Amino acid sequence: MIGTPAPPDANGTAVIDFSPANMESAAVRLLGDLLDTSIVLSEEWEELPALSKAEVCECRSPEELVERLQRFKLLTPFQARLVKSGRSGEALLGAYRLLEVLGRGGMGLVYLGEHIHLRRRVAIKVTAHAKEKNPRLAYRFYAEARSVARLKHPNIVACLDAGRHIAGGQKADDGTDFFVMEYVPGQDLDTLVRNQGPFTVGRAAEVFRQVADALAEAHDHGLVHRDLKPSNVIVTPDWQAKLLDFGLALHPRHALTEPGTLLGTVGYMAPEQARDPHLVDGRADLFSLGATMYWTLTGREPYPESGNPLSDLTRRLNTAPPDVRLARPELPADLADIVNQLMQVDPDKRFPSAAAVSTALEPFTRLSPSHSRSSDGAADRTRVLVVDSDPMSRGLLTSLLGDDFDIAEAAHVPDARQYLEKYAFDLLVLDASPERGTARELITLARRMKSDQPMMILVVSGTVPVAALSGLVSVGADDFMTKPFTPVELRSRIRVLLGRRETLHGQKGVLTMETMRFALDGIHRQPVPTAPGGVALPAHSASPWDLMTVTLSRVMVEAGYMAPGFRSRVARYIRVIAQMVQGGGEYMRLKDPTYITMLAASSSLFDVGLLVLPGGLTLKPGKLDDDERQVMETHPNVGAEIIAGLADKFPSESGCVGLATELIRGHHERWDGNGYPDRLAGADIPLAARVVAIASTYESLRSRRPYRPALTHTRAVRTLTHDCPGRFDPALLAAFIAAAGRIEQIFNEYPV
Repeated sequence: MIGTPAPPDANGTAVIDFSPANMESAAVRLLGDLLDTSIVLSEEWEELPALSKAEVCECRSPEELVERLQRFKLLTPFQARLVKSGRSGEALLGAYRLLEVLGRGGMGLVYLGEHIHLRRRVAIKVTAHAKEKNPRLAYRFYAEARSVARLKHPNIVACLDAGRHIAGGQKADDGTDFFVMEYVPGQDLDTLVRNQGPFTVGRAAEVFRQVADALAEAHDHGLVHRDLKPSNVIVTPDWQAKLLDFGLALHPRHALTEPGTLLGTVGYMAPEQARDPHLVDGRADLFSLGATMYWTLTGREPYPESGNPLSDLTRRLNTAPPDVRLARPELPADLADIVNQLMQVDPDKRFPSAAAVSTALEPFTRLSPSHSRSSDGAADRTRVLVVDSDPMSRGLLTSLLGDDFDIAEAAHVPDARQYLEKYAFDLLVLDASPERGTARELITLARRMKSDQPMMILVVSGTVPVAALSGLVSVGADDFMTKPFTPVELRSRIRVLLGRRETLHGQKGVLTMETMRFALDGIHRQPVPTAPGGVALPAHSASPWDLMTVTLSRVMVEAGYMAPGFRSRVARYIRVIAQMVQGGGEYMRLKDPTYITMLAASSSLFDVGLLVLPGGLTLKPGKLDDDERQVMETHPNVGAEIIAGLADKFPSESGCVGLATELIRGHHERWDGNGYPDRLAGADIPLAARVVAIASTYESLRSRRPYRPALTHTRAVRTLTHDCPGRFDPALLAAFIAAAGRIEQIFNEYPV
């Protein structure tokens, strides 16, 4: 109870004075103490309406005061309980106030906290070792904080601060150790799967690609997590994965446990970690990654506990891992192979690195649920037409596709034509090697045929050069592959194509008005009105050109070529650069509001040509070879041709169409003349392209790509200003430097 202690009675027992006068003064004193210590924030108190403030001040007891402060949201239930029990000091840790308990762990508690001055919400881990006087636990606790502080990655919960809180009257050794982490709203994988069931293939692949990237970052710093499990992966509401709890991380040249101590969670622990946790490397984390994937895809523990720890451990050391397809037969064979390979008992048989796992999962991230349901409830299988004049080659392609598809075979164009006229196929796999003109003729025929959902076209060849295959892309093919290739390569490439098909065309055909409405909601913050019958009407702020650019921007994001929010960010970068540019001549055009509005409205189309290039090329993790680079450098011309071809569809937007064509074709040109596709130099490069070159490069550097992580603002600015000599217009680069601070703010306002 809260009250003012009185002197002990005759028996030596302290009594509390609960007289009305004393209780009223106790309430006033308590309010003052709460404000002085910032348990109740003075700013929030001052913002309280006068009537509410008067109601609080009229409280006649501390209990009533606490209840009213809680009712007016000035105290959380957790804080109220501490105050009522006379332990209000426990609501403070250094510069932080504790708001509620988030969870409990073996080493202590995790609280939701808030920095008193910055008002930033954080998660605070508080160790329980102070009561045990165990210096090794304290050492491990701070080792975790230092480990996480070294890691800067979007998929790792960041460490922001650490320290020891010494309350009044405490000795330094009796203080409370804590470290402060980024607060991540969301649920862990264990809770998500228990509440919502196993993940879809695409969702699981995206989450674990991010986790693999986080492990790659840790391994690059010499850290092995050693306790990866479902409860240590948080998934935010927008499906960003965050790896946490490096409390058992193995440090280079450091051993924090006694020999013989079992570290980690048995059900997710690599066999070699059970034998000796000090001799493991990053491949132990890959085993745990595979076991966690097993749980997420099946909703079953990979190694259920029997109640006998010794028996469980023995089984782990001596038995082969469970096959994930036995628990979920409908999983793609290639994805099941990834999980099974990760869980191999022999570390040498697992993937060589976490980065390799991330790359292997990339094709599955673009896979939407591919089996729709027919009216009788049966799954509709993907239909594939294989066209090849060589029976052996045709049979090989058919066998490599496996049993996951309904496959038809054709040797010549007339046979293929009959199939295409009779059936709707999801995918055409075409060998381009036989007779001259066959591939082009069949692709043209396929594209002329009307379908509710256009099929994807993959061209393969062992004799036709890459440059010639890329020419088939320009007439309608979606991707190409050169022989020889492995079954995994072929199925992965097909999976990417089918994922793009789902993304670009929706479940029932072309981009739906629902998708466009959703895209406009994100840009204009208001729904697109509809006419009777459900036909969408353009919002007052959305011209037909806006609607088209919004839709294509969304397609670019959904296809994986751009990061969410890029359209808004790039447009605002351009406006800021235009405001800061100095000089006369053509730079005065950047002071014209009409010109800037048109440029900003068209800027998101700068890389639209990527949509028609082979997906495996544009998202390739490694460096491009000479042939691949030659193909890649065609996308400005292709994109410009696409937009120029829309001129007749947007007669009122001819200025935007022309400007968009200029910036698409020219934004990869360099000031020194070493760019592409036309090797223009200096002022010969259109002004719009020069501005977009800087804005799009910054956007690209700040966004994650398959071949590199996202860069920080400082690193991105340095890359533009120091690492790319001769690339950008000097006057525009100077404007970018002057506006760098504002540009960083824009990026943070529209986070990736």
